[in-house]
Amino acid sequence: MIQQEEQNPKVEINARIGWITEVHPDLNRVKINFENNPTGQPVWGSIGRAFTMSDIELAIDNRLDCRVEFFTGDLNLPILIDIYTSLLSEELLVLRAKKMRIEGEENITISSGEAKVLMTAKNGSIKSTAKNISTSAEKSQKIRATTISLN
Repeated sequence: MIQQEEQNPKVEINARIGWITEVHPDLNRVKINFENNPTGQPVWGSIGRAFTMSDIELAIDNRLDCRVEFFTGDLNLPILIDIYTSLLSEELLVLRAKKMRIEGEENITISSGEAKVLMTAKNGSIKSTAKNISTSAEKSQKIRATTISLN
């Protein structure tokens, strides 16, 4: 027989959806605004688990919904519990990082309207398709290949 643990209803009642607005310079706290915030201003809160700086920046840049709980139910003591990245449905997604890597085992497609770039792992090819493609370089532009075909 499985005995069900009694849940603390105070935590659930005080959990709210919030948004990170700022990271404290010491990187240990974030400023959080949340639903029905009585102060009307974001409040400094603690970080409840190990988020990467990229997670926090993604949440700020894209105003991602976050789960916020409150220490002893005090609305002045928010704790960032989770960042909901799976619910992205915004018109703009901003990604920032010192270095970025996108990997696809078979291929990667980047597209916007009729413009598309397809990178295929199997044959090591990159195919750009669009109505117009232009490239420019301030100094030099090099094309290196065994063969070059024009039309």
